[in-house]
Amino acid sequence: MDETTCDHPDGNGFPEGLSPVPGALCIREPEDLLGFIPHTIGEWPRESLVAVSIGAGSVGVTVRVDLPPRGEELDLGEYADAVVGHLVTDVLAEGAVFALYTAEPWAAVESPPRSRLVEALQGAFAEAGLPLLDAWLVGDRFWRSLLCERSSCCPWPGKPLETIAASALGTELVFRGSTYERFDPEPEASTGRGTSGDGVTPRALGRDRSAAAPRAAAPSGAAAEALLERLRGSADSWWEPPVFAAALAAWDATLGSDRVPEPHRVALLAATLARPAIRDAVMVSAAIGGRAAWRGSLALDGSLSASGPIPELPGGLGPGEVERLLTAWSAQDGPSESAALEFGAALLGATRTAPDWERIARLERLARRLTEFEDPEVRAPALSLLGWICWIRGRGTKAAGHFRRVLSVQPGYRFAKLFGGMIESGELAGWAKRPETAWRRLKDVA
Repeated sequence: MDETTCDHPDGNGFPEGLSPVPGALCIREPEDLLGFIPHTIGEWPRESLVAVSIGAGSVGVTVRVDLPPRGEELDLGEYADAVVGHLVTDVLAEGAVFALYTAEPWAAVESPPRSRLVEALQGAFAEAGLPLLDAWLVGDRFWRSLLCERSSCCPWPGKPLETIAASALGTELVFRGSTYERFDPEPEASTGRGTSGDGVTPRALGRDRSAAAPRAAAPSGAAAEALLERLRGSADSWWEPPVFAAALAAWDATLGSDRVPEPHRVALLAATLARPAIRDAVMVSAAIGGRAAWRGSLALDGSLSASGPIPELPGGLGPGEVERLLTAWSAQDGPSESAALEFGAALLGATRTAPDWERIARLERLARRLTEFEDPEVRAPALSLLGWICWIRGRGTKAAGHFRRVLSVQPGYRFAKLFGGMIESGELAGWAKRPETAWRRLKDVA
C-alpha cells in the first residue's frame, strides 16, 4: 500500500464525511461504517463477507454473503465477481469497501485469514473499475484493516470491537432506538454465493409495534376451526369470482391500515391462503396495490370476471364495500397483457418503481401471526410469505431458511421449491439490486 494513502488510522484512503442522506447521520471513520453494517442488516454478521458501495458522498448497495466453506473446491474468482457484480449495479458507485467477519485467528500481520479470497476480491474490483477504498477483518475481539501491514498506521493486533459499538454513528443509532441481533438463534447453512442485503428485526417491520394497538390473541377456538374445516372441504370455492374478490378486498383493507386486525379477520385471511392464487395476489397487493393484484388475477384467469353476488365473509368487508373497491380497481383498465406482466414482475421483485415497503411490512407482521396456526395449509403459505419478503429485501440466507421450514411443514410445496431453487442459483430480486428501489431498514441513514 502506498504510504501516502494511509492518512488516518485503520484505513487507506477511506473517504471522510460520508452522509448517506444529506443532513442525516454522517460516517466519518471506519468505526462508523462498521457500526452501521449490523444496524442496516439487522444482525452482527458471522462468517460473512459484507461489501458496501460508496458514491456521491453516501453509502449505496450493501451486500452480505456467507464466507466460502473451508476445504471445499470453489472458484474464488467467480465468488468475488458475483459480489462485485452486485455492487456495480449501483450507478452512483465511485468506490467500495468490504469487511470479513470471521472467528479464524489472525496470528501474524503479514498472514491474514482468507488471504486468497481477499486477493480475488481485489482483482474483481480492479477488473470492474470500481476502486477498493478499504477492507477490514472483524474478528472475535479485534478489527483491523486488511490492506495495511504497518503497525505505525494500523496498530497490531487491531482495535477492540468495543470501538465499533462506541463509534459516533453506532451510539447515535442506539440512541434513536435501532437494535440488531448479536447472535442468530437459528444459524442457517450457506445457500450459495448470491444472497445479500439488509436485515429483518422488529424495528424493520414498518411503524414501531409499540405505537399500534395491543396485539390481538392468535386465532383459536370453534369459529376459526370451523372456518378452516370449511376450507378443507371446498378449497376451490376460494376461486369463485365473488369469493375471490371478497377475500382480496379483506387483504387489501388489512394491508392498508396500521390497526392490528381482529381475530376473526386473521382467521379469514389464514383460510384464504390455502388457495395459491390468493397467496400470490396478496404478495402483489402488498407490493404494488390491490388494483394491480386484481387486474393481474383477471388477466391470468378470465373466469374471475364472471359476475355474482358478493358474499359477506366472516371477518371480511361488507358486500357494499367490496363492490365499491372493485369499481375503483376496474376503472381505466389497460391491456390485460400489461396487467399480467406487472403481476409477474411484482412477484419476482422486478418492477421499475419501488414497492410499497410499508404495506410489505404489514404483511410481514401478519404472516408472523399466521405461522402460529398449526394447520400446514396455513403455516406453509405464511412461511412462504416471510421467505418472499426476505428475498425481495435482499436477505437470501434468511429467505432460504424460511423456505426450508415450508418444505418441512408441507413437503413438495411448489412456491418454496421454486424460490428456494432461485436462491440456490444466486438469483436476487431486482428491487434489491437497485438503490432507488431497495428496502432500507434505516431510512434516516441510508
